[in-house]
Amino acid sequence: MWKQLGRHIRQYWVIYLTLSSVYLAGVVFGAVGVSALGVSETSQLGKFLDTLLKSQPKTLDPVFLEQLARDMFIMMGGIWILGLTIIGAPLIYLIVFTRGFILGFTVSFIIGVKGTLGLALLLTTVLVPTLLAIPLLLLGAGLATIFSFLLLRGKARGESLRREFLYYTASAAFVSFGAVAVGVAQGYFSILGVRLFGL
Repeated sequence: MWKQLGRHIRQYWVIYLTLSSVYLAGVVFGAVGVSALGVSETSQLGKFLDTLLKSQPKTLDPVFLEQLARDMFIMMGGIWILGLTIIGAPLIYLIVFTRGFILGFTVSFIIGVKGTLGLALLLTTVLVPTLLAIPLLLLGAGLATIFSFLLLRGKARGESLRREFLYYTASAAFVSFGAVAVGVAQGYFSILGVRLFGL
């Protein structure tokens, strides 16, 4: 499986490099966006962050974990659906950019507001799930982009893409399962961070 994945990435490395660049651009813009906030906006977001941290469950809550898993599944399912359309590629890139922007903004804002405590909280709750989630996001987006391009080429040539569709759907399902697992893991790490720092 890993050899097939390696061949796949080498074959379509341009697409994955582009997606990675778009994600990184989103992170940078998100981090820079924090500096554009005014004092009142920063204060309001700081209060919202405090409320959010206090509302985090301190014990394993199946409803909380289910919500995180469902959010990941909806995002990956949306990317899969966009891959089934010829015009879906730009929207896929937009999703990737948005996810990067959210990460950059969140990390920069929490560190700016909470300082060292915020950095420790991020390392505890965000680092591991993010390191797992980013490759899955890029892989799912890459598969969708590739299939969208195959659709465009197949339509022009009048080719049947049944085999490619089955491969795309099976691969997307596998990636989505991994993303859901990461969503659940994110819940565990969030609870760990809240309990560890007494928030």
